[in-house]
Amino acid sequence: MIKYLTLTLISFMTIQIQAQTANNFSDCNRTGCHTSQLKNSYVHSPVEDDCLTCHQTNASQHPVVNKKEFTLISKIPELCWDCHEMDHAGMKMHSPFSEGECLSCHNPHSSENEGLLTVSGGELCLPCHDSYTEKSFVHGPVAAGMCSACHDPHYSSHENLLLQHDQDVCLFCHTEKKEIQNKASVHKPFLEGCMRCHTPHASEAKYLMAVDVPELCYTCHQTVEVSLDKKSEVHGPFQVGGKCYLCHDAHVSEFPPLLQANEQELCFQCHNKKLQNGERSIRDIEKSVKSKYSHEPVVSSGCSACHAAHTPDNFFLLSAAFPTGSYTEGKAENFAHCFDCHDAALMEEETSTVSAFRDGKRNLHYVHVNREKARNCNTCHDVHGSKYPHLVAEKVPFGKWEMPMNFKKTSNGGSCQTGCHKLLVYDRTL
Repeated sequence: MIKYLTLTLISFMTIQIQAQTANNFSDCNRTGCHTSQLKNSYVHSPVEDDCLTCHQTNASQHPVVNKKEFTLISKIPELCWDCHEMDHAGMKMHSPFSEGECLSCHNPHSSENEGLLTVSGGELCLPCHDSYTEKSFVHGPVAAGMCSACHDPHYSSHENLLLQHDQDVCLFCHTEKKEIQNKASVHKPFLEGCMRCHTPHASEAKYLMAVDVPELCYTCHQTVEVSLDKKSEVHGPFQVGGKCYLCHDAHVSEFPPLLQANEQELCFQCHNKKLQNGERSIRDIEKSVKSKYSHEPVVSSGCSACHAAHTPDNFFLLSAAFPTGSYTEGKAENFAHCFDCHDAALMEEETSTVSAFRDGKRNLHYVHVNREKARNCNTCHDVHGSKYPHLVAEKVPFGKWEMPMNFKKTSNGGSCQTGCHKLLVYDRTL
């Protein structure tokens, strides 16, 4: 009995001591009752300083089981704003903040998460905001749960609570894009804002495109849109999915129109070897262009002097009409592409000025073209370049045969001996 009374007295005295200490409330965390409030990595400073900063006694003896002896000194969010003064007048506000629901995101005492968040940033945001992590391509900050890298969780003067204007937010990390905005060729949407083409969180398209390329590009570049069943020629990159960024830079470039490199260099990234397109074989164009004699428009203006890069209605991606095969009908309109530069008088029977390929005044171009089976220009010429003057080809394809030209230039003319005819000589002074 004495032992029991002694223990009871000690317990009662302990409670009294605790009550006296707690009434001061500066030692709440040292009595062993509220140590859980300090156990986490991030502690709210008033919890370390003085609990009476936020709490006040209601005169009940403390501690009393199932009694509420302390209340907050004012309601939330006003209590929070006593310390966390926020000038948010006229701002766009996050709904929990505007509704004063500070405790829906923050723990008022301590947390394992920076900012006293109840859970880590991404986990905190996703219950209210759609999850993007199931898509194929996820923006790095989203994947890392770092929503605050781009958004202010409370209020902002920018749409969607962004820390800055949308493009400035992007350039905060993508600094290399800011440095290149003054290049010669700039994509207009790049200046207008990244969200014109990209989605900021996640996408099923590479590079976080809002929709995949080329559909995204066609929203503006409608004239380029490919219709495979209506076009006679389609450039190879379009045949592998129309990935415009294989040739163009989506942001800026030193080369118009936003080309990844100088036009010739870009084309020669593919056309530097023999290519096979179905049954059609495309020879090494770079080798021809870099021959001793090059076609002048290719040198001065690049491939686009003759070719359209996307889907023209002409064979060989030519920007105007030109016949296919070795033979054609001898009409000027069939050679419209050549006559963009060359004089159509090449089709006349006699000349003393227009052509150097003549016997006296007899125009030998006319001889080759004005016949039942008119010869095409590339029956004799390599239209890209040749080791012979006048772009006369060394060999030309004839069926599966590479037909030699055996061309020789003289001071007043020349000669050739092909698979079409015996040795023939021409002289302009006759």
